[in-house]
Amino acid sequence: MNGMNAKRGNRGAGAALLAVAIAAFFIYAYFLLASEYSMLIIQFTVLAAVGILLAVLGWIGYTMLTAPKEDPSPA
Repeated sequence: MNGMNAKRGNRGAGAALLAVAIAAFFIYAYFLLASEYSMLIIQFTVLAAVGILLAVLGWIGYTMLTAPKEDPSPA
């Protein structure tokens, strides 16, 4: 019975996330296409995309830098 409640809660959270994503898309589209802030929205979008890309690149570099050395001797 407890597992059933967990599934129902996950479905509710999933529905809420779906509704938020759809609403955010329409708000973004409105500001991008029908407002005077379209250039600012494009600039922030590109800034966020580049920032996320560089953060992932930095994370990969940090992980490679701090990874322990492999033991080259045969087992």
